[in-house]
Amino acid sequence: MDVKSAFHPLRVRYLVPLIVRLRGFWAWWSGEMLAMLPGSVQEAIARRRQKLFIEAGDANLRLRLGAEEGTRELFSLPLDESGDKDAKIPRGVQQSILLMPVGKVLVRALTLPLAAEENLREVLAFEMDQHTPFTPDQIYYDFILRNRSLERREITVDLVYSPRREVDALLEAVARHGIDVDVVTSRSRDGTNLRSVNLLPQERRRSRRLLEHRLNLALAAVCLLLLAFAVTVPIVQKDRAILEAESLVVTAAAEAREGNKIRRELERLAAASRFLYEKKQREVMAVEVINEVSRILPDHTWLTRLDLSGNQIQLQGQSEASSSLIAIIEASPMFENAAFASPVVQVPGTESDRFLLTANIIRSRGQ
Repeated sequence: MDVKSAFHPLRVRYLVPLIVRLRGFWAWWSGEMLAMLPGSVQEAIARRRQKLFIEAGDANLRLRLGAEEGTRELFSLPLDESGDKDAKIPRGVQQSILLMPVGKVLVRALTLPLAAEENLREVLAFEMDQHTPFTPDQIYYDFILRNRSLERREITVDLVYSPRREVDALLEAVARHGIDVDVVTSRSRDGTNLRSVNLLPQERRRSRRLLEHRLNLALAAVCLLLLAFAVTVPIVQKDRAILEAESLVVTAAAEAREGNKIRRELERLAAASRFLYEKKQREVMAVEVINEVSRILPDHTWLTRLDLSGNQIQLQGQSEASSSLIAIIEASPMFENAAFASPVVQVPGTESDRFLLTANIIRSRGQ
């Protein structure tokens, strides 16, 4: 076993997940950086990131513009005719994707040893005639890695292929309209999603890969510069913020001490005000008591004396129906426990009785 094969499981276990994480970080970081750019620049980049989808039909090519999750249809071009110079075909797009008819693209699920992943394309080409009715020079093919099992030491892949004559015929039809194709793929069998493969011949990708490689290197250099800037600037800003914060803390501490002094004074004044209010609520005003007595006593009853002491009232006077006074006093919401303090005595020569009555005050009318 050579060294490369020996380290292959380690690469699968550790390096591949790391690459996936780095790609996820790059997608997040580039998205955050894009959001910081001016709106006009964002719009220009968004236009450049659009994709041109060319879907082959029986007699025409349907053009759609946008991303996989949302596209808008532009127009159709004849399949067997040269392009119209006046046709407004989008040129500055990120990718031009040719969608083969679903029936022209075949898929075969294969299970291979784990070691085959290292040179999977070459392994598939070597075994092509065993899994398909074609030889490698008769088809264009790509693959999708579906599963990797370290326990069983095997991988599951989908071999996606199409006869070369079918692909070349459509590429020539698209080229007649002056469109350069970057990706050749097709929709999945259910017609919803695009397959993540590229059946475009390798020799036609080289110039674009070189350009993309140089562009990626330039972007990587810019990213490194931005990363250094992003690391340095926060440190300087943090030092400046600390100095400003220390000054603010001193000022805030002095203001806090003054605020506490004012708060304590306000609490003292509020307590004093609350004491007066509660005392007023607890004590019944004499005016309220006199008003209630005047309201409830009948016309045949008059008072000669009214004493108010704490929560007790004492009424002295004469009445032509003194026996009914207890019930009248008890019916008032202000009094309770009404009773005669001394026997009722009839006034000589009159129909009136002299009485002395006491009652407890339970609440004032203003409460």
